[in-house]
Amino acid sequence: MRSKIILLSIILATASAKAQYFQFEVGGGLAKHYGPSKVVGSYKIGVGYEYEFNQKWTFNPQISFYGKGWKKPDETMLVFNEDGTPMMNVETGEQYTTVKSVSSTAYYLEIPLLVNYYIRTAPSQYIVLSAGPYAAIGVGGKQKTKGDSDATGARRLYYTEKTFDIEGAHRFDAGLQVGAGFQFANGLTLGAEADFGLLNVKSGGSKNVSALVSLTYKLGK
Repeated sequence: MRSKIILLSIILATASAKAQYFQFEVGGGLAKHYGPSKVVGSYKIGVGYEYEFNQKWTFNPQISFYGKGWKKPDETMLVFNEDGTPMMNVETGEQYTTVKSVSSTAYYLEIPLLVNYYIRTAPSQYIVLSAGPYAAIGVGGKQKTKGDSDATGARRLYYTEKTFDIEGAHRFDAGLQVGAGFQFANGLTLGAEADFGLLNVKSGGSKNVSALVSLTYKLGK
């Protein structure tokens, strides 16, 4: 019953909106996991629909194709022969080592539900502050591994796996999106935004975090 009341409230609020605008958005930046992981490139492309309640407040649902990812810290590993015995350097008498490198891309269909607050700075020009929850489903991606001495054969050098087919991976993600931007008189907004994941996207406690610089064009302005 509570969810029906909330849904009805949203429908009534959007129905009473004074103006509605269609928008396109593209962005690029960086992504990683919380903690010691390293950053990788990130990007998004999406569309949205903005419902204007008054000159300051709007409701802005969107849908985006969002490329996120992460890179694990490099790991030094001992090298063993195929029979399990240590692979030794005959000159130094020390066991060979290798550096294991693991990087991942994760592609999502993401739906943020944003509330925007507009601060007028000049005629038809505004500072825009945004915040709201998002939900996302993983639709693809690849994990690349180099220098894995625990693997066998050619996989010791390099192999790939599908990100969401790896044991322990979770396709569903959700969190909070926040942003700020400047809207010009022609309807173009230059902004910065960040996603803070609240769910583990794989076993072990990893959560997504990303930050982008974005361009949004609002039709009808």
